[in-house]
Amino acid sequence: MLTVILSASGDASALARLLTALVPAAAEHVLADVVVLGAAGASREIADDAGATFADRFAEGLGLARGDWIAGLPLAATLAPGWIEALGRHMALTPPTPARLTTNGGVFSRRRPEGWLVPKALAASAGTVEQDLHRLARRRGGGRLRILASR
Repeated sequence: MLTVILSASGDASALARLLTALVPAAAEHVLADVVVLGAAGASREIADDAGATFADRFAEGLGLARGDWIAGLPLAATLAPGWIEALGRHMALTPPTPARLTTNGGVFSRRRPEGWLVPKALAASAGTVEQDLHRLARRRGGGRLRILASR
C-alpha cells in the first residue's frame, strides 16, 4: 500500500482537489494514508476532514507513514486517467525500484512539477528530507511513471 506525503500551502483549494483525486485509490485499497506537512487554517481543516495525518517536518511524516511505498506529489498535481493501475503495476515490480512521477511528456514537460515514488524500506535509508527521496527517484529509479496529467 501507498502513503502520499503532501506539503500544505495557503492554497486550500489545491489541497482539497488533490485529496479528492486520491479517494479512488483509498477505495481500491492502494492508498493506506496521506500525511500533510505544515497544514494550517483552512488547509488543516480540509486535510482533517479527509482523515489525513499531520506532521510539521518531513522526517516526522516519514515516520508516520503506514504504506510500504511513499509518494510525494506536488500540490498542483492533476492525476491522469489510469494512474491507480500504473502505480499498482510499478509497486508490484521485483525488485522494488523508485520512480519519478511525471506527465505524459511533451516539449514543456520538464518545466512541470513532478513527484516521486520510493519503497518505504529504501526511503528510510535515503535521508530525512524530501529532496533526498526526489533525488533517489531520479538517480536509482525505474524511470518515469507517467501518472500526472498535463494541464
